[in-house]
Amino acid sequence: MEEIARVLLGGDVMLGRLVRERIRQFGPGYPLGAIAPAMQRADLTVVNLECAITAHEGLWPGVPKAFYFGAPPEAVHALVGAEVDLVSLANNHTLDFGAEGLEETQRLLRQHGILFAGAGATLAEARAPVLIERKGILFGMVAYCDHQEDFAASAAGPGIAYLDLSDEARALEQIRDDLDRMRNAGVDWPILSLHWGPNMVDRPSPQFVRLAHAAIESGCGILFGHSAHVFHGIEMYQDSPIIYSTGDLVDDYYVDPDFRNDYGLLIELEVSRYGLRRIELHPVVIENCRAVPAMSEQRDEITRRMTTLSAEMGTTVRHDGDHVWIDARRDTPPIHNSLAGGEAVLSLKPGPTLG
Repeated sequence: MEEIARVLLGGDVMLGRLVRERIRQFGPGYPLGAIAPAMQRADLTVVNLECAITAHEGLWPGVPKAFYFGAPPEAVHALVGAEVDLVSLANNHTLDFGAEGLEETQRLLRQHGILFAGAGATLAEARAPVLIERKGILFGMVAYCDHQEDFAASAAGPGIAYLDLSDEARALEQIRDDLDRMRNAGVDWPILSLHWGPNMVDRPSPQFVRLAHAAIESGCGILFGHSAHVFHGIEMYQDSPIIYSTGDLVDDYYVDPDFRNDYGLLIELEVSRYGLRRIELHPVVIENCRAVPAMSEQRDEITRRMTTLSAEMGTTVRHDGDHVWIDARRDTPPIHNSLAGGEAVLSLKPGPTLG
């Protein structure tokens, strides 16, 4: 019998500043508790952790910045309660509280069984793929960030896996090397996590489309993008989903009324060793420093935006009552595994709750 695993991707999780105060007031279950049932149902739940989790108060000594995101040590239980399995640390806030903050973040994650990729004590650690098996399917992930170059890990120094997109050929060479490492380790679904691009843009640049396609052609199974603070459309390319931006999952940011960066999605992929079966999207909204299921007009607007943005990428969205779905024809075998066939279905099922 074909085993199916559900992989849930969430966007940026920022647990500092005002979210930090809510955690201290209401407990660590506050930021994600309302959407935790959907996250807990998945076999593998992955988010971008865009803050340090640390009691260390010393700031990063490098280039000064406007915002520093640090969550208290108890905030790790926000991830534990939502049963997050894996986080990306390759972003421009992981080292906001210095190497000490990064070390404590990683120590807390390890203590609670949460895997991570994209940062480490050396460049080799930061680039190392993390492997995890679910339902007999082996997943692997590497994570990169294309901004805050002074956070970059070195051969002997801590930091993030930095990707210089101004040198596109070299960036692709790095990505191909890491995808080869995962393939050689027997990974069925290689995930490439990219914290990339500017804030408040609702479509990927031509360069990002070009890079994403090249990554899929090089063996990437799932491209998991974030950083823009708003979600982009989903593209199917050679049987593999390209999620250019998942948007934010929880934060305390000012809401731009034009871009609605408080609107987001949990993206649930049903996969087997043979290919993608289905993607379900769970609309969410950030309200008062917590993620909650989107309701009525908000849910409808998220659905409309995803329909429009995906259509621009050649993805046809069909509607039937409360159901919205996309049929994706498989014209070629997936690059990352040679056993796929049939048809992949993306299904968006808006509803009043995620529970």
